[in-house]
Amino acid sequence: MNWKRLLLIILFIGVTLGIGYALFRLFFAAPQEVVPTEEQNANGAVGGLPSANVGGVPGAPPPTGAPGLPPGVSPVANGGLTVVTPVAPVPTTGATLSASGQLNYYNRNDGKFYRLNPDGTTTSLSNKTFFNVSNAKFDPQGNKAILEYPDGSNIMFNFQTGEQATLPAHWEGFDFNPTGTQIVAKSVGVDPDARFLVVANPDGSGAKAVQELGENQDKVQVNWSPNNEVIATATTGRSFGVDRQEVYLIGQNGENFKSMIVEGLDFRPKWAPGGEQLMYSVAGSLSDWKPQLWIVDAQGDNIGRNRRSIAVNTWADKCTFQDKDNLYCAVPDDLPRGAGLQPDIANDTPDSIYKINLTTGLQTKIAVPEGSHTIGSVMLTPDKKSLFFTDKGSGVVNKIALP
Repeated sequence: MNWKRLLLIILFIGVTLGIGYALFRLFFAAPQEVVPTEEQNANGAVGGLPSANVGGVPGAPPPTGAPGLPPGVSPVANGGLTVVTPVAPVPTTGATLSASGQLNYYNRNDGKFYRLNPDGTTTSLSNKTFFNVSNAKFDPQGNKAILEYPDGSNIMFNFQTGEQATLPAHWEGFDFNPTGTQIVAKSVGVDPDARFLVVANPDGSGAKAVQELGENQDKVQVNWSPNNEVIATATTGRSFGVDRQEVYLIGQNGENFKSMIVEGLDFRPKWAPGGEQLMYSVAGSLSDWKPQLWIVDAQGDNIGRNRRSIAVNTWADKCTFQDKDNLYCAVPDDLPRGAGLQPDIANDTPDSIYKINLTTGLQTKIAVPEGSHTIGSVMLTPDKKSLFFTDKGSGVVNKIALP
């Protein structure tokens, strides 16, 4: 027997059977089920590609939008697109948050005053209709308002008692003291010698002249300080160069306050909560004639000290204090050179909202309001959980939630 040939035949049969079994396993045998571990379920298949969100990019984080919101829109301010909720979806005038968190406003559509309460309910402040009010100034408690009309007439209305008083038609530029028990106004008579800054009771009684105005009434801004010391500011001091000017603080008792120097024109002041500092905006050569924020000490012997630029290009009336060290400001997304002297140029420019630390100078964009809003004023609720803002054109009052 040829053993060599026999071994080759056996080897050939073995290889043939092996190949046949492999082909059977490949094409006909049922696949073995692999049960993933808990860790594999959470993080994706081991050794495979990263899982992708539906319609997303492999490895990308899930969309930030909450359920019911478009992708990328946050229900609270976190630096990007943020949900905007209308809280007074009508054309308003004089919208103001009271110390207790009530939003008071005049509805230009029906001529009535309303209050949005902290619980979200809206009530009418009075059944009376006030036609064609051009401006409404509420006291800090939201109980009284001075109403100005296009023909120059003025009235004070007390929403608690229903009391109404007519104020002189030549008074303008009203403000209340911190307790709402007195008002300050500019009495602008025909004769410059009869023009004064006056302090009176809210109904106009007990009026007294505290400062002559002469030809300078347009350079004086009534602005009662929270510490009850200052009632107005005046850009009537010396000029230093093209855009540097001296500002006086005016008290109600003839006080001889120190003056301060500001680096620009279009001076717009806003008091810090305790009245110890004054935040303001000016437009000058240092800011390429765009509005720029500054902060300065403004109490007692410290008036004019620690003056420093915040380096944010916006107007002071688009800001509100969180506390003495922090601001929330609506900042235009883009401003051309010279916008500080022509504010109307930004009437259609959308704003983003920033938080600014006055101690460190840190500026953080906290929200881009959904829908492209040009903001008129910003108000912080007392619980510091929401920002209200007015749309500059429509007067609609909106809200964004803070984290």
